[in-house]
Amino acid sequence: MGGDAFPENPVQGAVKAVSELKTRVLLVGDEPAVKKVLDKHRFDSSMVDIVHASQIIGMNEPVASALRTKKDASLRVCYNLHKEGSADGVVSAGNSGAMLAIGRYVMKMIPGINRPSISAILPSLGGKVLLVDAGANIDCTPEQLCQFAILGHIYMSDLHAVPSPRIGLLNVGSEEGKGDDRRKKTFDLLKQTPLNFIGNVEGEDFFSGGVDIVVTDGFAGNILLKSVQAAASFTVKLITEEVRRSLLARFGSLWLRTPYKRLKKRINYAEFGGAPLIGLKGNGIVCHGKSNPDAIAFGIGLAQKAADERWAERISARVMDYQEFLK
Repeated sequence: MGGDAFPENPVQGAVKAVSELKTRVLLVGDEPAVKKVLDKHRFDSSMVDIVHASQIIGMNEPVASALRTKKDASLRVCYNLHKEGSADGVVSAGNSGAMLAIGRYVMKMIPGINRPSISAILPSLGGKVLLVDAGANIDCTPEQLCQFAILGHIYMSDLHAVPSPRIGLLNVGSEEGKGDDRRKKTFDLLKQTPLNFIGNVEGEDFFSGGVDIVVTDGFAGNILLKSVQAAASFTVKLITEEVRRSLLARFGSLWLRTPYKRLKKRINYAEFGGAPLIGLKGNGIVCHGKSNPDAIAFGIGLAQKAADERWAERISARVMDYQEFLK
């Protein structure tokens, strides 16, 4: 029941995941509304169940009051199912603040970690780059930013096979001593860790391939994430518009059709349609509010992968190696 087009896009994404990924899905929300959309599609009915939830947490609803008063909200029911073992993960394109707060309340945190981080992998010239935090925690302490760096290091090195991932701190300049007091303190903390901390990085470094993990608070991270997605969409539209301007350009585009398709695939947000909330004792996958069915299906597949590969347990075990740097 979350995202800009619910329940249509989440239901269609679930059907796609069932058909293509063979993942069993529980659709949690207003049963009549969900069933109305589900009945329009063909799928293996043994792979889909509806779990009724009588309440919804709106995209702009205060999270604290929703956590206190909406105990039958679809997100709360999802996490309860995960906690009791009836589900292996939670996927939502809804209120990301509620995803964080309810996940933290129901599932609890890995020892030594204060808050979960939305960890979004995006394309770069080096292949991929991890952004932590991409929007879960608007205001962070230096200690929490250091925790995000440690979580990101474990996520990329242990789960994505990136040896000694290079970690950069997003800042207004690359020189040491730049930025506000929070960034300066974070810089000093990261220098004390055994992580491969390469120093401050700027927005342009995000795409260069010279960094594997970019650490920032959720405020700056979410702006960066949405700017990247908007710029990618703008670039594709601009190229298409220019091609249509002349017959010669249209003719030439026939020769570039395959590279153009590859480019669209590389920068399509649906190909990176879900980001895990790492730090939780469980699997929570946050999808963009504008997620189409492809992006939802990707998020479901990511949740399945996280469950199959025991991401939360593996991260929890590795965090113990860095206890002296967690404050």
